[in-house]
Amino acid sequence: MLIAIDSSQSSGSIALGTPESIVYNSGFDLRITHSESLMPAIDQALGFCSLRRDDLQGIVLAVGPGSFTGLRIGLSTAKGIAYGLKIPIYCYDTLVLGAYPYKGLGRQILSVVDAKMSEFYAALYDSDLGVQSEPGICKKEDLQEWKLDNPILVGTGAMAVADYLKQQGTAFSMPPLAQGINTATVLLALHSRDDKPKAYDFEELALLEPLYLRESTAQIKRAKG
Repeated sequence: MLIAIDSSQSSGSIALGTPESIVYNSGFDLRITHSESLMPAIDQALGFCSLRRDDLQGIVLAVGPGSFTGLRIGLSTAKGIAYGLKIPIYCYDTLVLGAYPYKGLGRQILSVVDAKMSEFYAALYDSDLGVQSEPGICKKEDLQEWKLDNPILVGTGAMAVADYLKQQGTAFSMPPLAQGINTATVLLALHSRDDKPKAYDFEELALLEPLYLRESTAQIKRAKG
């Protein structure tokens, strides 16, 4: 039994199950912070499924890029559970997470996460999730330099990027349900692949850090004086 956690974006989600069978999934209440909602959501999930914490055998976690606060809360919660139960954490890139439901459709996939301050975390994948443009921080205008070939546009930054691509006459499509997918269930599906990521076990958890891709807003403001 695994628990999947995605607190990397403005709305979060959790799921319980195996890569082959999901037994529970839910989203976080947007009106309260991740720190107030994540552990209660986990406890509710376990109780609903008549499970105890020590029934968990691993944690599948979206490690970023994304919301700095959400990433820290998700990772600290996951580490606390992992330390207490001595179970591993498996980490996945949020941009890959957004692209995964559209794998195998014969199209490029442009995965875009809102990074605030008119910037985006973005990556371009081929139909099999091979990287065509490396994950990074960019502005909408930077996408002009990417070799876009009618990509599928997904992620929390998709709407803003879609408006820009339309203005530029760049062909793309955006799935109508792209914003409504429970990403924690996608994490479990990702974990069913043969190329699983490194397992951070009890001895290595201290080395695990979020994938930020840039400094926080507070750090940027301090650097500017």
